[in-house]
Amino acid sequence: MFTIEELSIIKMYSGFSPDRNRVVTALKDSLPLIEEQAIKDTVLTVIRKANAMTEKAFSEIDLSNTLETTGL
Repeated sequence: MFTIEELSIIKMYSGFSPDRNRVVTALKDSLPLIEEQAIKDTVLTVIRKANAMTEKAFSEIDLSNTLETTGL
């Protein structure tokens, strides 16, 4: 359902556990700050797909194969 890029975005915004409402809110808040249209389009796609899921289904997303992020 999600591409690796989309899963990586979810991982960056989800913290230790994916909470759909928190991730969607954070992504919406970040949209005005994103200059690259391709990234903005990907974020919008993540928001659309996440909103189409139940909270339970979203919390069960496997983020283990996503791009690694560092706590910089």
